[in-house]
Amino acid sequence: MEIENTEIIEENHIQASKIITKYLGWSAGAAFIPVPGFDLAAVTAVQIKMIADIAKVYDVPFKKDATKTIIGSLLATILPSGVAQGASSLVKIIPGIGTILGMATAPAFAAASTYAIGKVFTQHFESGGNLITFDTTAAREYFKAEYDTAVQTQKASSSSKASDSKAA
Repeated sequence: MEIENTEIIEENHIQASKIITKYLGWSAGAAFIPVPGFDLAAVTAVQIKMIADIAKVYDVPFKKDATKTIIGSLLATILPSGVAQGASSLVKIIPGIGTILGMATAPAFAAASTYAIGKVFTQHFESGGNLITFDTTAAREYFKAEYDTAVQTQKASSSSKASDSKAA
């Protein structure tokens, strides 16, 4: 019985990880929207959909409004980066260079925050939690750690790609 339970937990975790990976690209793509504000709304919509899909894996009832509130609270944890995201959205107002600058930074933030949000919800649902029992204060440290991990991974990937292109 315990072996079956462990297998179910592992299978759910694998499914949740695949969902997170799927939505990273959607999130980064949504951040490319050149209209200030619409990009942020699109990224949030992608993150909400990702959480809905993860909730299905764990048979957790989903509530859009509660999810939106939790996302906002978690993103407040990385406020300096969040301000940068808002700035990268607003800088798109400047014709030409503003769009280029905004589109260079927004996808990285969107992907990193989406990854961290997905990991936090996966951990919470795996521990038997649901949206009502979600404690944003308790989750902030884990969210910040996962966000930092995603940012570092992106930087390492960018450095690796830059070295590869120089070597070629």
